[in-house]
Amino acid sequence: MKIPKGPRRPLLLALAAVLVLGFSWPKLELSPYARYQLSKLPLLGRFITPPTPPEKAYLETEKLVKELYEARADLYAPDLYAEIQKKWERARSFYQSGHYDWAEEYFRKIQELAQEALKQAQKVRQERKARAYQKLRKLRRRLQARKKDLPLEKRVRLSLALWRLELLIELERFEEFEREIKAFEKNYPL
Repeated sequence: MKIPKGPRRPLLLALAAVLVLGFSWPKLELSPYARYQLSKLPLLGRFITPPTPPEKAYLETEKLVKELYEARADLYAPDLYAEIQKKWERARSFYQSGHYDWAEEYFRKIQELAQEALKQAQKVRQERKARAYQKLRKLRRRLQARKKDLPLEKRVRLSLALWRLELLIELERFEEFEREIKAFEKNYPL
């Protein structure tokens, strides 16, 4: 085939060069966000498949955030919890807008921070529980030492008050436990 002469010749040569380069070049890889946006266009959307959203990472991260809330990490690890909440909101906005690569990066960071926050919350909770049980044992020892000197009614009241304090420890309501123990020492000096 002969290339025609005239004004069309440079255009045909340029088209041939583009085709040769286009087919010989390594395959062009679009970013997930570009694929997401291009797949929404009416004509191009037929030829470009949107990226798959990281559904599994989203659900795992959502589960961890719920675990943090149930573990009351906002009380026991407030700095980490606040940072996780900020990152979670940002990751969700990236996920909903189609920036799946960024969302996945944030999900990974959140999961690492959440594991650390859960460990820290567990550690703080165990320390507070141990201190509270230590105070309760001290009160029980003082009650045992003076138990024979007290009338039956007062012994029952003291036993019920100590039982209430132990219940507060088991429910992990440590602030209320501290208030109750001060009231106990004020009302029942041992």
